[in-house]
Amino acid sequence: MSRAELPVPSEEALQQSAALVAKIRSEIAAAGGWIDFARYMELALYAPGLGYYSAGSVKIGAAGDFVTAPELSRSFGSAIALTLDAELSALGANDVIEIGAGTGALAAQLLDTFATLGREVRYWILEPSADLRQRQQRALEAHAAKIAWIDRLPEKPLAAVVVANEVLDALPVSHFTMEGAEPRAVGVVVAGEGVGWGAARADGELTQAVRTIEQALGRALPNGFRSEVCLMQPAWFAALAASLERGSLLFVDYGLTRSDYYHEQRAAGTLVCHYRHRVHDDPFAYPGLQDITAWVDFSACADAALAAGFEVAGFTTQGQYLLSLLAALPPELAVDLKSPREQSAMKTLILPGEMGERFKVLLLRKGVRGPELPGKDFRYRL
Repeated sequence: MSRAELPVPSEEALQQSAALVAKIRSEIAAAGGWIDFARYMELALYAPGLGYYSAGSVKIGAAGDFVTAPELSRSFGSAIALTLDAELSALGANDVIEIGAGTGALAAQLLDTFATLGREVRYWILEPSADLRQRQQRALEAHAAKIAWIDRLPEKPLAAVVVANEVLDALPVSHFTMEGAEPRAVGVVVAGEGVGWGAARADGELTQAVRTIEQALGRALPNGFRSEVCLMQPAWFAALAASLERGSLLFVDYGLTRSDYYHEQRAAGTLVCHYRHRVHDDPFAYPGLQDITAWVDFSACADAALAAGFEVAGFTTQGQYLLSLLAALPPELAVDLKSPREQSAMKTLILPGEMGERFKVLLLRKGVRGPELPGKDFRYRL
């Protein structure tokens, strides 16, 4: 889908986007005319007051740009709550940290299910977006006494479980291309009145990361191959490890294992943009008004987690995970499959052609032993 085919934003939205573009162009000029794509993605998503997640537009749900699993069915949150409840029991703790709570739908579902299970929790929400935090506070007013919003991970390590739904895909990534046998970072430059792709250049950190990928694959990436790598993952997982004395992390996101991510048939990379429920691949269309993501390399996540001191305790597909858990829901939480809406939601969440195979579930642990992650164990693929 080309930029010309996308719905035209309102005049107010266009002004916001123009202000962000001016900020990005200024940073490009200050950097000598070129910035890494990861920096562009960070500004486009998180620049204070102007970035996609920092400004005031509706992002998630029917009126936004995309829909996440909690908006489709409350059963998704009930299933996640059962896993978190088991991890809390293994930990002997009651602290839950959600990273990037979106509309607050998952938090509401988790807290409702915990109440049904008789689990008292202290719920922390780490939300970098002031706009989304305000929306969450309105949506979660009934649970306000149990929730604390935080700006950063706790400095004093906790015994806690951490949950993040569709967060890993929003971590800024560097984009690279193979020129001959050498990896080159593809940057962003001023282009006309906006910004666009710039020339590729050598980058030591990126080269090392790509060489690590090639070593794990047992082959060199071919000439002309383009893809992404998230250079911040090791530091990100290290920060999570430092915030947990003991604990479990549960991630749900769309992604692939390394062998599929860097397969020769995926030679254009995985960057994808969402704007008013249109999916396209132009990250420079309406900066600040659209979501920019890259599929998650779960093998890289596992490597970063292991290096940070976590154990990879489970890895499966969302379809396998939900099929195993939904069948085990107690009667008061059971799925109402007589409802056409719920039937449709279950198909979207579970079927291989929908979210069932594209989305994966990754469970990490530090200093705790617990039950197996529900669903077929695919850790061998990592």
